[in-house]
Amino acid sequence: MSFEPQLPEWGLEKFEKHKERLLKYHSWLVDTGIKTGLISNKSKQFVWDEFIIHSLYFALLINKKTEENHEKLEIFDIGTGAGIPGIPISIVQKGSVKLIDIKQKRIYELERLIKILNLRNAIAKKEDAKSIFKNVKNSIIVMRCYESTSNILKMLENQNLINKNLTFYISSNAKTLEKFNNLFHVKQEKFLINKNNFRYIDVITDM
Repeated sequence: MSFEPQLPEWGLEKFEKHKERLLKYHSWLVDTGIKTGLISNKSKQFVWDEFIIHSLYFALLINKKTEENHEKLEIFDIGTGAGIPGIPISIVQKGSVKLIDIKQKRIYELERLIKILNLRNAIAKKEDAKSIFKNVKNSIIVMRCYESTSNILKMLENQNLINKNLTFYISSNAKTLEKFNNLFHVKQEKFLINKNNFRYIDVITDM
């Protein structure tokens, strides 16, 4: 199967100029990422579509929010693992991105990667997600595989994390419906990662 590092139409204008560095990260994933166990053994095309392109839609949504609200919000990638989606986000925008993981081995590898890519806005940090949720405010939190939308909503309600100006972007599936309650609003974004396949991100904001 040939490898085609395409950018979907929604990403051409904003992300084409970053493609060289995105490809460098892709090469790191299929080499170091697989060798060190940060990701499982996948094809080059799978890694590009599911990890790079998927991450870029997180970045697109974040850019839209910050441009509309004229805000510079700190970004936390919870359970980042191999830097997904935090590394692509930090490649294509200038805001601070904190790559949070509980395993020190992953943090060491990410620190090396940050130097390889010369990313000045990315910081890898070993920290428990619960402490982030407890203390953070005026921020954006992204998650690709850490928790489901329903579990995050339960956590937000149980810990009374309201009126903190938090926005969550969470990889999801087609079953999530738009939800409202008196505390939070959930909206689902649907997007193409290649010519034929759609993926979903849930956006949670406090009311």
